[in-house]
Amino acid sequence: MPHPDGETTLADRITELSRKVSVEAGVAPVALYASRSRSASSSSATRPAVQFAEGADAHKQRTASRCAEKPALPRIDSEKTLAPVFADDDEDDAAPKQLPASPDSQQLHLKPTRTATRASAAPSEKPSGAPLDDDQRTIEELEEEIVASMSRTRKIALGFVMMMNVLIAAMMSNGVLVTIPSLARDLGVSQLEAQWVASASNLAYGCGLLFAGRMADIWGRKLLFISGLVASVAFSLISGGIRHQVALCVVRALTGLGLAVATPAGFGIIGVTFREEPGRTIAFAVFGLGNPIGASIGVLVGGAIAGINAHGWQYFYFVLGGLALIPLVLGLLVIPRDLARNQAADKRIDWLGGFLITAALCLFTFSITQSGIAPHGWRTPYVPALLATSIVLFVLFGAWEHHVEHRLSLPPIAKLSLFTRDGWKISIVMLCAFCPFVAVAGWVYLTTLFYQEYKGFTPLNTAVHTVPAAICGIFAALAVMWIVPRLRTPYVLGLGGFLSGMACIIYAVEPKDTLYWKAEFIALLLLPFGADLTVGIGSILMSNLCKDDEQSVGGALFQTATQIAAAIGICVSGLVTNDIATRTGDYYHGLRIAFFMCSAFAFVVVVLAVLFMRKWPLAKHVGFARDAAAH
Repeated sequence: MPHPDGETTLADRITELSRKVSVEAGVAPVALYASRSRSASSSSATRPAVQFAEGADAHKQRTASRCAEKPALPRIDSEKTLAPVFADDDEDDAAPKQLPASPDSQQLHLKPTRTATRASAAPSEKPSGAPLDDDQRTIEELEEEIVASMSRTRKIALGFVMMMNVLIAAMMSNGVLVTIPSLARDLGVSQLEAQWVASASNLAYGCGLLFAGRMADIWGRKLLFISGLVASVAFSLISGGIRHQVALCVVRALTGLGLAVATPAGFGIIGVTFREEPGRTIAFAVFGLGNPIGASIGVLVGGAIAGINAHGWQYFYFVLGGLALIPLVLGLLVIPRDLARNQAADKRIDWLGGFLITAALCLFTFSITQSGIAPHGWRTPYVPALLATSIVLFVLFGAWEHHVEHRLSLPPIAKLSLFTRDGWKISIVMLCAFCPFVAVAGWVYLTTLFYQEYKGFTPLNTAVHTVPAAICGIFAALAVMWIVPRLRTPYVLGLGGFLSGMACIIYAVEPKDTLYWKAEFIALLLLPFGADLTVGIGSILMSNLCKDDEQSVGGALFQTATQIAAAIGICVSGLVTNDIATRTGDYYHGLRIAFFMCSAFAFVVVVLAVLFMRKWPLAKHVGFARDAAAH
């Protein structure tokens, strides 16, 4: 407000500056330090202006003397007055930042939000409007600028690259199984020995996920993604030229390890690149789409190539290596430059923790797999011994990671507090992924026994009867794009678990000699939703619940849970079937009981959704990165 003599005073400028700050903050004007002529009981918030009894000259002299006594403008008590408004949800961002200097006043020291900082804060040494250097901007700001500069075509290509990585892993897992009979005949080994060619790559893939995820978060996701694909291409091509069973198993294990390095890195790339909806949901849906497409193509292509001649099984590895070149070359072009290496302040690796978890997963998966391959199953002495050893290693890993997180400065492989964060949400999501994959993997194994052992179908005829499930799985994965943005999280997960459970129930209760189209075909259409809806929405939830420097670890945890679940589903289903069939002498009865068991695992997801997730909102509103947007 102008002075009675027509001159603007310092107090007027302070009052005007307070009003400007108040308008930007969205609160009532802040009470600044007033002139000494005010009484202790008066309030600046109720007076439109500061009145002085003196003339202009006398007031100028008093103002000059005060400025000499106090050269710095008094600071606003932002901790008490503005903290509720400018509170930052990031606990790590504790350093206060400065607003731009006003020509009429000195700088006010406030703590703005990230949005306010990006929009209005600028370093004092830079002129207004000048671009900031990379070291003067946060990693989030740089990543957002990189993503904003990406064209729509480049983003589509990036999603295709990530899907191709998952597709190749699914092809490797399913397609190689079809080539096992021809491989055994060509190399002159037993079916059980040839089985390890497929098991070696799956074993290495499941064991290397978690450690590789941590390395991707530290060393850079693009670096690890490209490196993993390079290893996969190289060892796939080498596999095609090897004709020794043991050497082939070793090389296939290295191939699986390469994909294990690439997959969690790809998950992390999606998590930090696609931050806005609906692109985020679409990207993770496409990522999960690789599983059903890869499984379908793998079985068809593997069977077709293996039937070319006696050496046809070798050609399939050349196909896998050639396909892996596609995401490798495109990834170099479309994946944005990686800022994770600059983001991680501490690049040390918890090697002991990495060894413990990798050894535990390796021995656990090996013992589960070998229980179905060894001639005497679980009665083979080394099988239960290895299982017990793996459990001990899991316990040691948990104790060591707790010690590292709370007693040492070394970054752990996976923080145990990650599992309890935000009301145990990550643990619940992993359990919701584990249970349906036990059911689906068990169902796949049991239907193979049902058609080949019980009904006497050939492998090709069995594939024809079960192919509707693979086709429906593609539609289920695509449905994630439409369902997840419209249905709350418990409804999506509960629906998937219920449909997969009903598919198992149909096989368990159908009378003998029931027409295929009346029961089995319907079950084939229902089954995929448990796995494919879970992968789609589960990936979104895991990414939202993890911070930027935990994205690859979060993806690795989710994928490890599904890998272990698949191994357990096959093992337990086989055990139940054989045990019941041995005791009752009725093989079909054993299959029915095993189908009931698989349905129970699927229905556990429905129980979890009702008991622990009934208040969860849409997937995009769940988690660390989305809580602010939800409210």
